[in-house]
Amino acid sequence: MRKILLILSLLVSHQQLNAVAVPPAPWPKLPSKKESPRAETPFIPWFTGPLIAPVGEAVPFGHFEIQPYVFATVNTGAYNQNWSSVGTPNFFSLSPQCFCYFGLTPWCDISIVPAFFYNETKGQESFGFGDFLARLDFQLYPADTDFWFPGILFAIQEIFPTGKFERLDPKKLYTDKRGAGAFATSFNLVFYKVYSLGNRHALSFTASAEYAIAPSIDVAGFNAYGGGFGTNGTVLPGNVFEGIVSFEFNFNQRWNIALDNVWTHTDATSFYGDAGVNVFGDEANNSKHSSEQFSFAPAIEYSWSENLGIIAGCWFTALGRNSTEFRSGVVNLTYTY
Repeated sequence: MRKILLILSLLVSHQQLNAVAVPPAPWPKLPSKKESPRAETPFIPWFTGPLIAPVGEAVPFGHFEIQPYVFATVNTGAYNQNWSSVGTPNFFSLSPQCFCYFGLTPWCDISIVPAFFYNETKGQESFGFGDFLARLDFQLYPADTDFWFPGILFAIQEIFPTGKFERLDPKKLYTDKRGAGAFATSFNLVFYKVYSLGNRHALSFTASAEYAIAPSIDVAGFNAYGGGFGTNGTVLPGNVFEGIVSFEFNFNQRWNIALDNVWTHTDATSFYGDAGVNVFGDEANNSKHSSEQFSFAPAIEYSWSENLGIIAGCWFTALGRNSTEFRSGVVNLTYTY
């Protein structure tokens, strides 16, 4: 009997040991590639930037951006003191310009803009180099930090008077005028942000406020500010304020539309010295009243990649006072590296 009990106790102990020594469960089965969820890539619209407004973000160190522009402009009239348009002979101007940005630091870049002009009116024409522009951009606040608050960029710009502005040939009808003759300094504050609208659509917003200050300029003969035979004196150009509000909206990643809304105010220009006489023998006018100009620039964009795109549109005046009435076609190719 004892032997039977001993055998039974050994069998029970063996079953308990087997129950404890259960092998560990295998690793959970990993899902196959077909079963694994795909990580959704965030949608980034390919905006080239609006047609007229300045670039809203500084190009960082180690990168550059090239923006060759072509402006084809026809001055068709002038707005008088009463905001009415008065027709004038068409004055055609073709101006290729190249905006070149080079990153200096993560928050600062420098840009240069050489420009050329071909002018034509009533059978007279002229071609030559225009004023040269240099600019420093400082990124005060990045555009991608907050959900709603825009980035802030501050710029200092200097115009070098390399274009012809005085001693113009009266027979050329001002087609040989290609510059303003002043070392004008401007300060620009730019707000820029891209807002997601959901469903793979986005809206970019740019607001720019620029104030340009020009020193006095010595002029002789026919000049960019008027003048005539025997003119010899000093011009005090009016300071200029320009405000731009621009939008871009994408249909998909490659196709976008853009709109610039531009307001330009110019202070009065004063002249001191010998006014001279115009071609009719009357006293030449070297002074100008203050002026206003409102213009718009709708455009369409296409991008081959996030680094290469083209934008084309028209720029035209809608209202003005003591200013030029114009129509312009504009094309810009943007390449970023």
